[in-house]
Amino acid sequence: MLLIGESLNGSRSSVGRAILSRDGVSIGQLAQEQKSSGADILDLNAGVPGGSESADLPWLAQTVQEAVDLPLMLDSVNAEALMIALPACRVRPIINSLSGEGRRLESLLPLVKHYHCQAVVICLDDRGIPPSPEGRLDIALRVTEQTVRAGLKMSDLYIDPVITAVGTDWRAAKVSLETLHLLKERLPEARTIIGVSNISFGMPRRRLLNATFLAMAMSHGLGAAIFDVRDRSLMATVKSAHLLAGNDPYGRVYLKAYRSGKLDGQFF
Repeated sequence: MLLIGESLNGSRSSVGRAILSRDGVSIGQLAQEQKSSGADILDLNAGVPGGSESADLPWLAQTVQEAVDLPLMLDSVNAEALMIALPACRVRPIINSLSGEGRRLESLLPLVKHYHCQAVVICLDDRGIPPSPEGRLDIALRVTEQTVRAGLKMSDLYIDPVITAVGTDWRAAKVSLETLHLLKERLPEARTIIGVSNISFGMPRRRLLNATFLAMAMSHGLGAAIFDVRDRSLMATVKSAHLLAGNDPYGRVYLKAYRSGKLDGQFF
């Protein structure tokens, strides 16, 4: 499973200030911390109140690529900002995200094709987020069909079932997990992806909920997860779930993490 660091997000006050003040040192340090913690990809979101995404996203992408050599996931639906930022990516980037919304697909799909990007497909359309797993699958099938017609490979796509907060809908996790199952069954060549922390918004003991949900999602063949890779409890959950799912031969990764002290401590 690919681990995607979520921390370079302008909605976080410290990151937002760093973007607006062009504090490249702080941004670079945060990028390096996530790489050292085990991130495979870094998600970048330059949406900052009072900022200009068309100027801020290219600067953020350039600054992060100077600090680390990891692939970047550009979390934006601003076609102008993406068009300027994409050439700064030294490793093949991912655009997050396409959807079944007509205008978004129309503006972003040509960029994905032109720059040979990978892309996240989120299971919503102009009517919103379907309440059922079958409704979300239907959107994924329609959008992936259009992307393949445009020349993308299924293996270049990450399908997001849409994770909503269990605090506002007690069935949210169940619907998301059932959607993951359907996606793996019907679109096996594509990866599935989730934003882990969305599930616990507004609830107490968020780290406990996040770790439990992540383990459950991994049991449904999750292909990638966006979360704070610096959170030891979540990283320990990843190691444990890989072992228990039979994906860690002889427990080598788990035992290495244990010997290095990465499984120690009071996590929750």
